[in-house]
Amino acid sequence: MTQTNGAELLKIQKLGSENQNDSKLSLPGVASLISKRIKDDIDNYCATAYDDGPRKHLGASLIGHDCKRYLWYVFRWCLHEKHSGRQQRLFNRGHREEARFIEWLKGVGFNIHEYQADGKTQFRISGVNGHFGGSMDGIGCLPESYGIPEKVLFEFKTNGTGAGFNKLSSDSLAIAKPQHFAQVSTYGYKYGFNYVVYLNINKNDDDLYIEVAKLDHNLGKHMEIKAEQIITAKTAPKRLSDNPTFYKCGYCAMKNICHNNAPPEVNCRSCKNATPVENGEWFCSAHNGNIPADFIPKACPSYISITSI
Repeated sequence: MTQTNGAELLKIQKLGSENQNDSKLSLPGVASLISKRIKDDIDNYCATAYDDGPRKHLGASLIGHDCKRYLWYVFRWCLHEKHSGRQQRLFNRGHREEARFIEWLKGVGFNIHEYQADGKTQFRISGVNGHFGGSMDGIGCLPESYGIPEKVLFEFKTNGTGAGFNKLSSDSLAIAKPQHFAQVSTYGYKYGFNYVVYLNINKNDDDLYIEVAKLDHNLGKHMEIKAEQIITAKTAPKRLSDNPTFYKCGYCAMKNICHNNAPPEVNCRSCKNATPVENGEWFCSAHNGNIPADFIPKACPSYISITSI
């Protein structure tokens, strides 16, 4: 996160006060300093405004991640990853693209429903006592002219230029994006869909990759079993690799906790006294009762780190 420093602000104010009859922006260097200030302020705004905080549930969009320990750390709120304003704008871009996908598909005759009957609630899956779930981008049917009345699932993604996007054309969804495929297969398993219409747009040049893919219900079932194993685990699952220099561990946000014994963030979910129970709630053995949702981020003096031996 960047910020215009105090010396620069004082310079702007000093330059502006030297000649009250002239526009402050016409003074040497002021426009450049203001430009930087605007960018810094927008970056700081995006880093904060677009940060939704840690998820209350283990998401189907994550369950295909190949490290169970990483997923356990995420679910137990051991570390909430902070992202820069630029990164948050990239994530937000993905959300905003959904409206374009819907417009294009409806424009060529697809019958898509993004929301349930109330017009605002997305179609969701839920499992493991409400601690596992996810939201679908849409469900519906292909145009009548296609002659295929079967209902299908819709999933929308974005990518930058490079191997991540190019591999879709050469290898297909299941191979190129296994985490995406695990996500939609889980939705298909829970809702009974056999196919997904998967759209991925290149954010750099608006190239579109589209695939109608057969879903793997066995994979979806396995993903829910995997979620239950992670959610109910009282200790950290086995590492993906015990070698901290393993390439997938090298860029993992949880590396310091996993390999360097760094303490997790303090909250009720990262406490040994807390256990996930029915209705997406958490039970505290130290206080013998369910933990109020608004108290979970705070923790109490009875806190014991789940990573402690």
